[in-house]
This record gives sequence, C-alpha cells and structure tokens, in this order.
Amino acid sequence: MSGAEIVAGGDDGDSGPGRRRVFFALWPDDATRSALVRATKHAVRLCGGRPIAKDRLHITVAFLGGVSEEQLASARAAAPVAVGAFELTLDLLGVWPQSRVLWLAGRHVPDELNALEHELWKRLARRGFAPEERIYRPHVTLARRARPVEEAVDPVSWRVTELALVESLPDGRNVHYEVLERWPL
Repeated sequence: MSGAEIVAGGDDGDSGPGRRRVFFALWPDDATRSALVRATKHAVRLCGGRPIAKDRLHITVAFLGGVSEEQLASARAAAPVAVGAFELTLDLLGVWPQSRVLWLAGRHVPDELNALEHELWKRLARRGFAPEERIYRPHVTLARRARPVEEAVDPVSWRVTELALVESLPDGRNVHYEVLERWPL
C-alpha cells in the first residue's frame, strides 16, 4: 500500500468491487455468547428492536471498512498485540437514541482493553489506516431500531484471551461474519 492510500475506519462508501469489509474484534466463545443472550433476553424483547443473532455478538476494537487485498494483508501485519488476557465484566445496558442501538458494556473498561485498542490503532496508522473520529466505547450490540428500556441485567464475565480479524459478508438483508484470523493476547 502506498503512503498516499489512507483507509478511514467507518467509511460508508467502502464496499466496492474487490474490497472486503473488515474489522478487529473481541470474539466471544459459545459459553460467553449464551451467557450474553440469557442476561439480556428480556431487555432485547422489551426494546422492540431487531435482535442481533447470537453468532454475531462481539466487541469491535477497530473498524477498517472496505479494504483491498493488499490493505487486508497490511492490516493483518498489525497484529498480534500482546496486552495479556483479561477479565471483562459486561454489566451496563443502554440505548444510543440517535442510532437506536441497544448495547451491553462494562461499567469499568479494563486497562488491557484500552491498551489493546490504542496500540492496535497505532500500528494500523503506521500502515496508512486512519481511526474513526469518535471516542472508543467498547460494547456488544444487542438490537437495532431499539427504543430505550429500563432494565437491570445480570453481569456477564468474559475471560478475553484473543483478538480476531473479521470480515462482514452480505447475507440477504443481513450480514454474516467470518473470522479470518485469531491472535492470542
């Protein structure tokens, strides 16, 4: 990739021919996914929104958007980031009114997660990728087109041990996620 090519995370016009929509994420194991669904089932039902399928639940660390094969190879070279495994407790439910997204996050963001996001973007920037302009708020998206709900959730504890590079593929009116590669933390 030449120094002039810059990929901005979150670019909406990035799904042209020969481009692959990718992101780095924390990808839960099956037990954690099941715990997330159990803990939030009632809130998801109450919000009236469109639930996210269990197999698509994740926390995005860095969204790259549409990339060429060359850019994908360059992004892969940014990992692994060795911050060490960490415990993440997801215990805060909310809705962003503008986007109408129901989400689950942690009241406390572990230092390791902040370090992972920071170091990953630092490495990606050296390869010509530009981070999104918004503040990083790690969360699991639970439903779209949601209305606010006042609901307590049982905390979900997740032992995070790896970072994944994921591709978003069209699947009818939805998307399908395919994990391209995983790295231990």
